[in-house]
Amino acid sequence: MSAQVKVLIEGYTNADSKAESGGEEKTCPTVSLVRDGDLIMVVDPGILESQQILVDALQKQGLGVDDVNMVCITHSHIDHYRNIGMFPDAKTLEYFGVWDKGNCEDWQEQFTPNIQILRTPGHDYTSITLFVKTNDGIVAICGDVFWKENYPERAQDDTFASNPEKLELSRESVLRMADWIIPGHAGMYKIKKSEAKESKVEKSDAKDSQKPFAICRKCKGIIKNKLDSCLCRPYLCHKCCECGFDCDVCGCSHIRKLQR
Repeated sequence: MSAQVKVLIEGYTNADSKAESGGEEKTCPTVSLVRDGDLIMVVDPGILESQQILVDALQKQGLGVDDVNMVCITHSHIDHYRNIGMFPDAKTLEYFGVWDKGNCEDWQEQFTPNIQILRTPGHDYTSITLFVKTNDGIVAICGDVFWKENYPERAQDDTFASNPEKLELSRESVLRMADWIIPGHAGMYKIKKSEAKESKVEKSDAKDSQKPFAICRKCKGIIKNKLDSCLCRPYLCHKCCECGFDCDVCGCSHIRKLQR
């Protein structure tokens, strides 16, 4: 028998547009429910305006908080795990293992007959993805490997990514293995299988010039193209570059040019 996956709370974020529009950042992760045999798992209990929202969502599925016996954290960003304390008796599945009170054991990649776990680093080094076999196909619950459907469009556009190169590889794995994706901050969507091939194709310079290359992680300013970013830290703009003049990667020629 296949497992069942349900989006309990559809997430959202304005972190992608805040740099342009200004104002207060608002975010909520997508909270999911996975049932597989005796396993009742909540994935990314997140940060909510009220914990009652999650209590009510579980009640609609005929469940109470005490029925949940496993909580999964896709990665160690607090917006995805803030409410884990709602489930004091449940085990916790995360990057480092499966926790039962104070005990931690390694998890197996084939977690159950219908659930496979893979480490999918890049957005954060602790990122994991659940691949759940359902009657409708494989559902990947991937946290912020994707924030929304095909967003950020490219791995290097993720301003919070710890390693864009690894994130690109993780994205390709998810696109190749899954039929559906539950992203970190939006509803579930079906994968167009052509996306796996498209993810390996670089966008043209003309298209790059029509939209921001990235958003500086430090000042949140828009980086319009690759030439405006630090060559060895592309997630920073020139003004926020942390390179020294002895940088082995780029030689900091861009800093010298700015200081002339």
